[in-house]
Amino acid sequence: IAGMVDTCKSAVTAWNVVNEPMDDANPTQLKTGVGKTLVAGEFYWQDYMGYDYAVTAFQFARQHANATDKLFVSDNNLESNLNKCRGLINYVQYIESKGAKVDGIGTQMHIDINTNKENIAEHFRLLAATGKLIKITELDISLAGVKTPQATSAQYVAQAEMYQYVLEKYFELIPAVQRYGITFWSPFDRATSSSWKSGEPVGIWRENLSRKLSYK
Repeated sequence: IAGMVDTCKSAVTAWNVVNEPMDDANPTQLKTGVGKTLVAGEFYWQDYMGYDYAVTAFQFARQHANATDKLFVSDNNLESNLNKCRGLINYVQYIESKGAKVDGIGTQMHIDINTNKENIAEHFRLLAATGKLIKITELDISLAGVKTPQATSAQYVAQAEMYQYVLEKYFELIPAVQRYGITFWSPFDRATSSSWKSGEPVGIWRENLSRKLSYK
């Protein structure tokens, strides 16, 4: 943390200090490698430092960051698993009960045209109720696995409507003082050579950078 923050803080004003801490299968608990056969590169700090690992991480980040920098925790599937959203919020409260300060929560919204809209709205309500800064950190909306050559006009309309819904609900349900912004995971459709969601039309631009209905 010292190496990263000290090196980059002249150009960075917000940090994702802890990323994806909660377990999808046990959404009130931290991820763990205990009982798993871990693949190469799979590692869980909490298995070595315990439940308070994020407390230490936020303390170190605060020590090295600029005084005005914002420190975030971020996770995925919060709109599809509301218990995971609640679990993350509870963990933030725990971190702060131990004396560290968390400025904001990031929601990684890798969703599709069939994602439950009420869940999307409810997860914004839950996040807003924390009083923290709220950022959509990795927004993309797929056609539920459909590849670009098979995409229909109706699916592109549904995609545009979902993009509009997400942004409207963000502005409706997150108070202005808590909005920290929206970042696209991929602003344009994915190439077939992409390592994830390859060949899927997830963006608001096509691969050739022409605007889609979602852009409007």
